[in-house]
Amino acid sequence: MGVIDPVAAVLDRISFDGPVPPLPDPAERVRLREAFGWTVTQMGRANGVRRETVWTWESDPPRTPRGEKGQRYARILAYFAAELARVGADDGFATSEPEPADEPESAPDAPAAEATPLEFDFDFDIEDPPELSWPDTDPAPARSEMAVPEFDEPGSWTDLPEGDTRLCIRCGRPTSSVVDGRPRHVYLQAMAAMGMPRCGTPPTTTQAESASAPRAEAAPTSTVAAPAPAAPAPAASAATAPAPALPAAVAPAARPSAVSRRPVTASPTRGAKRVARKPAVKPVPAEYADGPLAVLGITDGTLTAHLADGRTVPCPAKSLQALAAWALDKRKIRLGAARVHDNGFDQDPLIILTEGAVAHFGLPISLADQENLRLPADHKVLKSLTKAGWELTKAGFGPWPRIFKRLDGRRHCVQLFLTPWGALEDRVWGPAGELPAGDLARMLGTYARLLITPRGTVAVTGEELMTSLRPPTKAEWSQDEGRYVSAKVPHTLHTLVDPAPPEAPDEHPVVAADYPVEGSRPASEALDEEACIWVRPAGLITAAERACSHVVALDVQVAFLAACRRLHVGTGPAVHYPRNPDFDPALPGSWYVDLSHVETDPRLPSPFTSSGERPDGPGWYATPTIAYAVELGADVRPMEAWVRETHSPYLQPWYDTLREAYLSVMADLGVTQDLDDEAFLTAMASYKDGDPLLVTLAGAIKATAKAGIGKLRQRPNMGVDHVFGDPWPALKRLTWRPDIRAMILSKARTNMHRKMHNLATVAGRYPLAVNNDCVVYATDGPSPLPLLLGPDGEPVRGGFRLGVNPGSVKHQGSQTMEWALDLLADGVNIANEIKDASLVRVA
Repeated sequence: MGVIDPVAAVLDRISFDGPVPPLPDPAERVRLREAFGWTVTQMGRANGVRRETVWTWESDPPRTPRGEKGQRYARILAYFAAELARVGADDGFATSEPEPADEPESAPDAPAAEATPLEFDFDFDIEDPPELSWPDTDPAPARSEMAVPEFDEPGSWTDLPEGDTRLCIRCGRPTSSVVDGRPRHVYLQAMAAMGMPRCGTPPTTTQAESASAPRAEAAPTSTVAAPAPAAPAPAASAATAPAPALPAAVAPAARPSAVSRRPVTASPTRGAKRVARKPAVKPVPAEYADGPLAVLGITDGTLTAHLADGRTVPCPAKSLQALAAWALDKRKIRLGAARVHDNGFDQDPLIILTEGAVAHFGLPISLADQENLRLPADHKVLKSLTKAGWELTKAGFGPWPRIFKRLDGRRHCVQLFLTPWGALEDRVWGPAGELPAGDLARMLGTYARLLITPRGTVAVTGEELMTSLRPPTKAEWSQDEGRYVSAKVPHTLHTLVDPAPPEAPDEHPVVAADYPVEGSRPASEALDEEACIWVRPAGLITAAERACSHVVALDVQVAFLAACRRLHVGTGPAVHYPRNPDFDPALPGSWYVDLSHVETDPRLPSPFTSSGERPDGPGWYATPTIAYAVELGADVRPMEAWVRETHSPYLQPWYDTLREAYLSVMADLGVTQDLDDEAFLTAMASYKDGDPLLVTLAGAIKATAKAGIGKLRQRPNMGVDHVFGDPWPALKRLTWRPDIRAMILSKARTNMHRKMHNLATVAGRYPLAVNNDCVVYATDGPSPLPLLLGPDGEPVRGGFRLGVNPGSVKHQGSQTMEWALDLLADGVNIANEIKDASLVRVA
């Protein structure tokens, strides 16, 4: 049985004859659509328009649909209102707002219009459009209508498309299974034999007792909770005592997910900011009631565990093996966190050892091996650990060791962090490793709940977040084997694939096979998609620009993360087209094209190279670069291509999670999305004077995004046990994908160039220098506000917009024109120096 199309099923029940009902106001349109459980994509399909058009219909002021589409839209909304009123009169069950889910992948037969690239002709700010949520597609029937068998037969259900959910008729929670045409969680006899309850059934006495275990409650306060006064208590009593209240942003398992974004109040101004609704706080499983982590320190001579909610409990462990056993014993302390995706795994407890705790367990305060950052395997502490039946991963015992024991066919793991060994990178966390244990627990606990429990550096954690949000495998019933087996999940990175020759870094075996001599590969044969670093030649600076009093820098907020939004990347192997393929902007990959003939203004950097210089011949480019060349009117004729015909917006949930985490922390620092330009500049100028823990946390979230993208093309540790052409350990990761990194950087660079091009076209302003995500302009006065306006005094369409949202810009700094000209004469990139006025030309 195929998957039922919910849109077609609803349209079949609507009469399109008779009088046309009036259109409600925009807020009511949104309420009706979301209460009925439709996404903007589904509404667009029902009306034969794109989802962006539906957003404009629901914006304020709205773009009113007219003609046949307007009548159809009005009838659908009227049907929603009638059905919601009817179901609400029955029992109100189906009108509850469903939980948001990740953006689904497009079905193979989805309309081509949904896959077309975004066009820049919308009324809303393109950097902060309404976000998508993917709730249920039909209202659930009344409970009295439920008629389902006691058990399901293996294979008797169908799965909805990846990421799509509907509300279960038994329990009302989202499910991806459809049984006999109705959305329902599957319940097998094997599941009953394992003691798993059927969804929607009342809990047993044991379950009720477990559910009544203390759970942290949410309170609308700061992201990082203030410590609750709590006296040290025995571990057993602490585990059963009620936990103090936590703020909404850090309540256990509070996962910021993509929710619909609408203005709280209507604003007549054209550039009105949109205010995000706070994501719903999910309850914490009882087995993780004490939080995701604990920081161990010495208090009054006793080893004490500081929890993320401010509580402290004594830790009786005197050895590492005892510490691991204590951390995993739910009768003593309930550490860990729930999985972030149904196909994933629960998060292991994280134990952070401060300097006092490191000494307590007989470990050295600093590592003697500063090259490999590993404790020798013959150290007495490690020998005692392995003798007790515990094991270490292949990485050994370094700043972030994982300890595990195999029991009942499973690995029971504990993650450790040793702060004296540099587990917290100074360039990201600053002096956080020297914080009091309670403050460190709250800050890292907030990070864990907003994103994921740290597993190592921010790069490792960013990569872990990718795979946790998009698990590559899932449990699937095998009719042949009569048991559940591991099955690959479509549209994820589930198979190791080799990079295409132009995508591989110089050290890769694929390159060494074609160019055996190190460094012999021509530059034209390598894909060079990097951020732009460019300085306008001093001879091209006009007299009018020299007459300006100041130079002002704009910095794009989390630019690389912003490029991940809705970006389709390859999930399968590269397919080679050796002879003159037609360019297809929907296919991620690398194209061999000659763009040297494309005319660009010399006062702007070339959008096709990282140096900003015009290409001098054919070269390899990622799909977003070629698509932008087409957008500029270039005649594009690829000579060769390596493309991935299997692709998806793989990074969308990763983008959503990081974005929500960043916006949540910045909001607690006083920088919210609803600020006007003047208030935003004031807030950004002073936010670093706020809570130091929040400031550090905001920087760590940004670093997680940037480093996670860099991890996609991790290169070998040059000079240390690596021979040219040999593989290195990173190549064994499913997420080692240099092609995806190239797509992201290509998208980020062309996004920025598009804004510079629009500003030059409309307002005649050209950059003096560009450094990655920072651009400098000449202006009269130190304020960036005049830069954003066109000749009519309105913001430039498709130009830079101030804001905290990823992709918007902030004020990076201002200096005098005299200072700038002095450095530009020597070719110094002032975009890299504008925050520090101490740099001057040396005579």
